[in-house]
Amino acid sequence: MKKFLLVSMVALFFTIPSFAFDLSGWENGNVARGQWAWFTGQARDCKDPIPVPGTHTRAEWQQMLTSDKGKLPCGGSGLNQRIIGHVYKFLYEHASDSDNPMNQKPESCG
Repeated sequence: MKKFLLVSMVALFFTIPSFAFDLSGWENGNVARGQWAWFTGQARDCKDPIPVPGTHTRAEWQQMLTSDKGKLPCGGSGLNQRIIGHVYKFLYEHASDSDNPMNQKPESCG
């Protein structure tokens, strides 16, 4: 029985896809809400430094949110699917390759 349980757990571990956010509909996100969620919201639960959007390109942010969550602060644990569209819109609008890159954390975000 223990052997069956062990084999089942190993099989389950290798068949579950890695966690990723669904970015569909991000174009309708609210940049101000995304900024709050990125700097203030996730900082309540995460002690890692929160990078400014200008530290990465749009493609890099998209990759981190969809397939490389380990590169996000605290592995993305401070974010959730409900607000991810807003966060990605904020990161997209202020990425290093955008028209308005943000290279410094706003004072209003603490």
